[in-house]
Amino acid sequence: MFFFSYLLQVEEDWKYVALVLDRLFLWLFTILCISGTILIIFQAPSLYDTNEPIDIHYSKIAKKKLELLKMGSEEL
Repeated sequence: MFFFSYLLQVEEDWKYVALVLDRLFLWLFTILCISGTILIIFQAPSLYDTNEPIDIHYSKIAKKKLELLKMGSEEL
């Protein structure tokens, strides 16, 4: 009887250890995923590039839209 209760106690202890490690790895995974995502987003060259996009530079449609926007702001 004593040996059986000892085995149950050991089993419960291992369940608790597994629960603690599971929670620890969950937090570690979450922190690493969030920090990795933030690092990838902040390394995007479009955040720091001040050059005019090539499609706006050569596009006739974009130039026409820009002219219309400029004309609209002059009327105000």
